[in-house]
Amino acid sequence: MSFQGMDPDQVRDQAEGLRTAAERLGEVLDRLDAATHAVEWRGPDADSFRENWHVVRSQGESVVVPGIRDRSGELERHAEEQDKASSNGDSGGGFWDGVVDFFSGAAEKISDFASGVAGVVDWVADEIGEQIAGWPDDLRDYPGILLGNLQELGRSTTGLLGMAADAVMNGEWPRLTELGVGLIDAGLDGINTLVHATTGLDLNLADDGTGYADAPQQVELGGPGDPGYVDPHSLADIINNTNASYGAPEDGQVGLTVVRDAQGNPTGVIANIPGTEQWSPFASDNPMDLSGNAAQAGPNGWSAGSEATADAIAQLYSDLDLPPGTPLMLNGHSQGGMIASSLAGDPDFSNQFNVTNVMTYGSPVQNYPVNSGTDYLHIQHGNDLVPKIDAGGRDIFLNPPVVSPNVTTVTADSPGGIFSPGDNHSSGEYHTTVTEQLAQNGSQLHQYQHSGSVADFLVGDTGYADHYVSDVHRNN
Repeated sequence: MSFQGMDPDQVRDQAEGLRTAAERLGEVLDRLDAATHAVEWRGPDADSFRENWHVVRSQGESVVVPGIRDRSGELERHAEEQDKASSNGDSGGGFWDGVVDFFSGAAEKISDFASGVAGVVDWVADEIGEQIAGWPDDLRDYPGILLGNLQELGRSTTGLLGMAADAVMNGEWPRLTELGVGLIDAGLDGINTLVHATTGLDLNLADDGTGYADAPQQVELGGPGDPGYVDPHSLADIINNTNASYGAPEDGQVGLTVVRDAQGNPTGVIANIPGTEQWSPFASDNPMDLSGNAAQAGPNGWSAGSEATADAIAQLYSDLDLPPGTPLMLNGHSQGGMIASSLAGDPDFSNQFNVTNVMTYGSPVQNYPVNSGTDYLHIQHGNDLVPKIDAGGRDIFLNPPVVSPNVTTVTADSPGGIFSPGDNHSSGEYHTTVTEQLAQNGSQLHQYQHSGSVADFLVGDTGYADHYVSDVHRNN
């Protein structure tokens, strides 16, 4: 269409500038508030100052910042109207030029003001830092720990509110396990925050925090540091490598295998994710623990273990310069299977990597969204109670989830009776079960392995595999 009147793209640029300015002002208000409350200052003057600051911040958050955002939205609407007017041959001319100039100047002034205030905040923070440098560690760390605990409480609470919103807006009722675990997790986060706020004691109770991974290190089979990996020639070998990724409870690790053809070209990447390694409710550096279980099973369906695993995979692809389309299999036992399913169902992760396969064993995974482009294999012992923790994915009205055609569930005979939970959930027993089934030509797993779905992840007659390990951690 021909252009008449104002330039809509220019107006949209100014709208974006206003949005950026609003965000910047919001960040400045938050930083000033944190600096104000971080100082150990008592007395009438301190009370008066904080009361006045509270009024200023409230006005900024309720009037100034929303007002700037409203102006940004108004510009967007005008740009859309101009597009329509231009398509009809109408002219806008000088009036819209004046509007653009006005908002352009306003956005620049707001951004300059926000930057100037941010500089003052940085100076104040530096001064405060110098003053508290000599404080005892527990007092110096108090504001940061409190903020982290409040963020953790905010995450768990937001997850519950998100389920309520989905129920009201979309008719998606909360899953039984998500709701129950979410309420427990939020309660523990509240207790943790309250105890620290009143006593200064940080319990790290259900404090999942955020996860990260060290750079993957290559492991030579049979060499120092090899936990017992093998080149994957079968599904049982892949499970062997996941079981080998279990380490000391205080040291979390994720195993990574790159399968290559005879020319050295990568055909597939396998992430081997172990299950729970620590059972204390008090979170530690290892994200594969009870706190991670609660975060995975709760309404957010995500944990520090998920973040750390994603980080390890991203670093492997980057360090080895692997093509982004290289097929990726996520394989995990118990909590590791939950992490695998949550990653595959996360749009950000699945858009970044070509997740073609997920294999889990002994994992409660029915509450996670299913990626239509991924082939899922879930292996369970009939008497293993852990996969049943998700209540079959049923919602609060006991409605089961829709069965997806790309999901295969194999329920195998259990090594022990219903009163043998250790044997039935054992990762070693799952390896034995899969090995036995693969030896039977008519078994489900034998047919699945030869269906072609997992061919990219198995070493051929002339291919080979490289093995890596990445230490995973948690900040809380």
